[in-house]
Amino acid sequence: MSELNSGEDEFYNRIFKGENHQGATFINKEFDSCHFQACDLSEASFKNCHFIECYFEKCNLNALSVNNSKFSDVVFNNCKLSGVDWTKAYWRDLALSSALKFKDSMLNSCSFYGLNQTEIEINACRAHDVDFREADFSKANFTDTDLSNSLFSNTNLTGAKFNGAINYDININKNKVSDATFCRLEAIRLLDSLGINLVD
Repeated sequence: MSELNSGEDEFYNRIFKGENHQGATFINKEFDSCHFQACDLSEASFKNCHFIECYFEKCNLNALSVNNSKFSDVVFNNCKLSGVDWTKAYWRDLALSSALKFKDSMLNSCSFYGLNQTEIEINACRAHDVDFREADFSKANFTDTDLSNSLFSNTNLTGAKFNGAINYDININKNKVSDATFCRLEAIRLLDSLGINLVD
């Protein structure tokens, strides 16, 4: 029997490797210090679950449903996470240190609309068509991330790092960007919102 389908409700310091649960539903499960490696959880549903200091590596999590689930200090490395609506997760009463961490992952078409995710890390990711509007992403880390067609409006990016990030369209009149760090060459894109013409 698969580890995740064992009927248990609490998992501590467990390793789930190569498991396939595409489209499966998990309700009221708690995962503490667990490692998910090369698992297929695409289109799976986690309802009222809690992930604490968990690590996902090389997992397929496309179209994952996270309804009312909590994520505290969770890391996603080299994962596929396209189409995840993070606004459906439970974020109230969680410590500020519980921001998500994504590295070398695909986040296309995800939504973070209106979330408070200060110090979130989206490092070396592909984040096309992502909704960051109305969110607090102060001190976020977007280093080396491709942000093509992603939406920023009334987003708090105070102190955020965009070192090496590319293809972002951020209107500096409609977002908070004080103390944010941008690569000198890509920062020219910030001037587009001012309606000015640049010449050599």
